[in-house]
Amino acid sequence: MKKGLLLSFLLIFVLVNGAWAQAQTVTGRVTSAANGQALPGVTVLEKGTTNGITTGVDGDYRLNVQPNATLVFRFIGMTTQEVPVSGRSTINVALEADQKLLQEVVVVGYGTQDRREVTGATSKVTSETIQNLPVVGVDQALQGRAAGVQISQNSGTPGGGISVRVRGSSSISASNQPLYVVDGVPLTSGDYSQLGYGGQSVNAISDLNPNDIESIDVLKDASAAAIYGSRAANGVVLITTKRGSARKTQINFNAYTGTQSMWKKPDFLNANEYSEIMLEAYKNDGYLPADATFNDFLDFYYGGVDFEPTDTDWIDAVTRDAGISNYEVSLSGGDAKTRYYLSGSYFDQKGIVIGSRYERYSSRLNLDHQASDKFTIGTSVQLSRSDNNRIVSDNTLYGPFANSLAASPIFPIYYDETTKEYTRPNYFYTNPVAEGTENDDITQNLRAIGNAFARYTVLPGLDIQVKGGIDALNVDERRYTPTNYPGSSATSVGGSATNATATVTKLLLETTASYNKTFNDVHSISGVIGASTEQDRRKSAFVTGVGFPGERFRYVASAARVNSGSNAVVDNALLSYFGRVNYNFQDRYLLGINFRADGSTRFGEENRFGYFPSVSAGWRVIEEDFMSGLDFMSELKLRASYGITGNQGIPDFAYQALYVGSNYQDQPGIGPTQIPNPDLKWEETQQFNVGADLGFFNNRLNIAADYYIKKTNDLLFFRPTPTQIGYGGYQSNIGSVENKGFELAINTVNIDNRDNGFNWTTDFNIAFNRNKVLELYEGQDIFYGFGGNSLVLREGEPIGTFYGFKSDGVYSTTDEIPSTIAAQGTQAGDVRFVDVNNDGTITDDDLTIIGSAQPKFVGGLTNNFRYKGFDLNIFLQFSQGNDIANPAHQYQQHLGNDFLDDNMLSLVRDRWQQEGDITDIPRATVDDLNNNNRSNSSRFIYDGSYLRVKNVILGYSLPTSVTERLKMRSLRVYAQAQNLFTFTDYPGFDPEVNFAGTSNTTLGVDFYTFPQTRTITFGVNVGF
Repeated sequence: MKKGLLLSFLLIFVLVNGAWAQAQTVTGRVTSAANGQALPGVTVLEKGTTNGITTGVDGDYRLNVQPNATLVFRFIGMTTQEVPVSGRSTINVALEADQKLLQEVVVVGYGTQDRREVTGATSKVTSETIQNLPVVGVDQALQGRAAGVQISQNSGTPGGGISVRVRGSSSISASNQPLYVVDGVPLTSGDYSQLGYGGQSVNAISDLNPNDIESIDVLKDASAAAIYGSRAANGVVLITTKRGSARKTQINFNAYTGTQSMWKKPDFLNANEYSEIMLEAYKNDGYLPADATFNDFLDFYYGGVDFEPTDTDWIDAVTRDAGISNYEVSLSGGDAKTRYYLSGSYFDQKGIVIGSRYERYSSRLNLDHQASDKFTIGTSVQLSRSDNNRIVSDNTLYGPFANSLAASPIFPIYYDETTKEYTRPNYFYTNPVAEGTENDDITQNLRAIGNAFARYTVLPGLDIQVKGGIDALNVDERRYTPTNYPGSSATSVGGSATNATATVTKLLLETTASYNKTFNDVHSISGVIGASTEQDRRKSAFVTGVGFPGERFRYVASAARVNSGSNAVVDNALLSYFGRVNYNFQDRYLLGINFRADGSTRFGEENRFGYFPSVSAGWRVIEEDFMSGLDFMSELKLRASYGITGNQGIPDFAYQALYVGSNYQDQPGIGPTQIPNPDLKWEETQQFNVGADLGFFNNRLNIAADYYIKKTNDLLFFRPTPTQIGYGGYQSNIGSVENKGFELAINTVNIDNRDNGFNWTTDFNIAFNRNKVLELYEGQDIFYGFGGNSLVLREGEPIGTFYGFKSDGVYSTTDEIPSTIAAQGTQAGDVRFVDVNNDGTITDDDLTIIGSAQPKFVGGLTNNFRYKGFDLNIFLQFSQGNDIANPAHQYQQHLGNDFLDDNMLSLVRDRWQQEGDITDIPRATVDDLNNNNRSNSSRFIYDGSYLRVKNVILGYSLPTSVTERLKMRSLRVYAQAQNLFTFTDYPGFDPEVNFAGTSNTTLGVDFYTFPQTRTITFGVNVGF
């Protein structure tokens, strides 16, 4: 017995040693195919076994395997490779970056999903798309790159507000901007400036450095966004910042610098042409005799001038070629336990209008630490500071740019070049150079955005996470208006200074439990439940002083008199419960359910909580047996969803009766300021979406198509009341708005020739949206806009509908004028207005709809080319079918009317001058009081369609053999052009414009708006 056991052990020993004798040791190094950099932490596994190892810091590995084994190399972000050993002892591998990886993983509310499992409507933009763009904020970087997301840079103001609309405008008076969530923390967005600068606004989103961003996911339909409940009616933008990975420390330095210039300058009159028209107008109406000279006009209009008339180009005097630069450095890396990403950057953009500039300093630290197999902690912190030198512009008759268009060309800049005494080149306005040079306005933002989390794995697939977050924004504004130029608003008070501060703090505490499990390789269930509480506090204060001893004293402390001031504190809070469940059967049938309950202090007790459910379903038809023969198709998924989201973007405590402290003959008291409305409730947006995702030829052609109907009920609106009760109105729920549309996104791999290194890909998106006001209070029209009635909210019409007279050229001869209209004072050379109601006269009853700011479709087209070390990116952006109203042209084509002395556009050269002239430009006249050639009419409505070559980037990356000799990991140089070409019929400075900034209802209006620029930059990306 013992002998038998001994023989058995000997036999086993011989067999085992024989097997190991056949095994061999394989060594090698794993690097990145892109730059040759060593890759630590790569998993090297003998296929079909558990025998494996991870590469070291230098990418090296050593593994005992069978001679006929196959090695599997896996690394996050890289394409997995399988390499047969075939008896070799050394195997070096270069892993290719998995370009589809980020596209395959979609960030959704409180988690991620594989794209093939997504049943909602989402769009994704990766860091590769937006890196190195000369833009201030992430919203600008998104423009034209996501179907259904319409982004408008309303003006060229550095650091200015951007309008973002996801599937149209859903509200009239509540917010229409999407919710921004950065690394899980809802971001404070909007304009917290207390000082007016015309139609301009500042943009809190611009505090984020776009180059810190890893990916941007836009949740567009209700099924995707409902988990964010009361703030998701306008879509949700999920921003994921870059994080470290287990590898040797990588250092990246990125920099670009360049110049900005005005890409288009409409032609204005020179001094001689201006003099001719002004003299003609005053002669025509008998203010000057037929033989009068221009000096006679100067004496009549200005009472004589003590300077020699000249020919000044005021636009050139206040605009310039302006610099733009960005410098940043980042470090990232880590090991199996701890990973980090650290960055710092400086951005500097001077405005093309004198007096304007935006600077930003920002830093970020993202840190992750795996304390044990079950416990992970991490943090994300951003600190930033921005300095914004501001000027009045947009929606104003004042400011350097506006006044440069209005200033008479006959005036010089200074009466005396030696003393620098400014002229006043317009009777109504100030010297534009003085406005841009002498005024002192600066807004400084200090921002801290951070979060910390702890995650514990209770069971395989079940994680519990606690997260705390903060977004603290401090806005400090200072304004000084001197007295050293004629027409200054502070001349009568001896100079004026204002200081304003606003502190906005958001605190977040959130707990979630997430679950992910697959049963029998058939049923996959994932989900999350959670609760969160948010508290927002806004503190504001301002003080104004007047009377200063000199121009060197510019702070309120030096004022002779402090004449106004105020301060306020407002709190609001949000308590939320939410959940999501996703079910996947055989990777074929998909179901998603979301729910959120939000309780907000902005609503009364009866309506404090809002409930926002959604459901979605998907069918991956490609997995069905009947699709097995269609080898050319790689994906076919059908999707449908329905859900409800909300909007709480109204003033705090709008449901309550409010009182304010008052001064009654130097005695304290209180007075009512607001009517209560305890029935005030949430705006509710219902959205239905159907879509399809298709892939062809191994996903070389991918198509995503969506159709949606989005209806908002219980619009939050300030309802007017009779003036007899002493209030202007109160917040209430009235009316509804509908958006419906179609979106299409196509991306293709046109050429992928690895033999010669040539690659060409294309991304295209287009969106059609139809906006309509369905219901208003008692069906009443709401008139607003320039002049009080240039736009209208009307049932059955879109938001942004222009209203006025319809013009039909100019009366060429007196005989053409109907007698009833001639009796109203119309003469040959006046504008022919259409008699809409056919009553023989032109009255307010003939006012009608004359255009719409809503485009028929918008989109973008991107082509990427790569050939060996060269890369070329060409991005086109377009908008079609939208109108632009330009009321500034009522001044720039005044032809002497109403005693204006503004300069005029050169098109007035073609004005009517005598009987029989055929033209669209009316006569020069001062007393056009009956016909109103300058009234709101279709004369000043223009086609705002455009196709813009938004970005062109040409780069070259040095070969690895060169960078290694330079002790670098990588080196790329590039040249970039933004707004290179714009094809449009719009006669203004820029077709992408809105003088009212981010207004919900005033859209597509150009009134002395700061123009956008053409930007040329040169940059470098260096890796160590």
